[in-house]
Amino acid sequence: MTGGAGFLGSHIVDALLAQGDDVVVVDDLSTGDRANLDPRADLRIADISDLSALQRELGTHRVDAVVHCAAKTKVVESMAKPELYERVIVGGTRNVLETTRRLGARVVVNISTGGAIYGETPVCADENVPVDPQSNYGRFKAAAEKLVESSDLRAVTLRLANIYGPRQRTDLEGGVIAIFLGCWKRGEPLTMFGDGSYERDYVYIADVVEAVTTALGGTHAGTFNIGTGIATSVKQLLSSLSAILGPPPSIRAAPARPAEVLRACVNPTKAAREGLWHPKTALLEGLRLTAAAEGVLLS
Repeated sequence: MTGGAGFLGSHIVDALLAQGDDVVVVDDLSTGDRANLDPRADLRIADISDLSALQRELGTHRVDAVVHCAAKTKVVESMAKPELYERVIVGGTRNVLETTRRLGARVVVNISTGGAIYGETPVCADENVPVDPQSNYGRFKAAAEKLVESSDLRAVTLRLANIYGPRQRTDLEGGVIAIFLGCWKRGEPLTMFGDGSYERDYVYIADVVEAVTTALGGTHAGTFNIGTGIATSVKQLLSSLSAILGPPPSIRAAPARPAEVLRACVNPTKAAREGLWHPKTALLEGLRLTAAAEGVLLS
């Protein structure tokens, strides 16, 4: 498991441990946190873009399968630091694939992105929609997908919508629910960019984890969207949170962010049709579970 000390990765680790698997985590802890990890997981600290360090940490450890979560994920930062993002996302994926073969694994589940790869999606994008990445982050994730697809492993790439749930950081892009809940908890103003009409497809963390574990244990291969197929605006999100938590402390208006994707949504029909996965947790219930876990919802 690469990136296993992060938000998504640590939840996957928990699920794998719960089903009795032995889990080795590779993470450089640049955005991950040791506190996220169950102590039963074997943590090896290494940067996936450094092949010698990666292989030195793993040695001759035999593994059955690899879940590849590690990446740089800030869209805006990717435009200012393209070399860093290419080295970690493209070079790191190449190193992970090489190491996966070396350690005897035959299966890799690659975590990718729906929003940053498809660009604007007036209709929720299915897997046949041509990729149209507007950022270096999206371009490099698309290149990493090609590397995974061309490998001789049973490879599953999951293009995720906007994940939310307990343990999500508030200082990384894409964590608007975590940011809003943090403001509610601290009694601080919430910031709304533009008119609040930006739309995203929000998928609950436990549902995403189920997609990963099913992909590991099954026979599927190829690329699958993992989302709800429902686009929710920031205004609608605030309305749902208010229904659970009561009115927000206050809302602060801010200018619309330049080059912001107006609508990002993925169609999960293929995953359901092929028996891999379908979303289970409605947004209101997922928000309630997240708020309770983070100590925002006390009753």
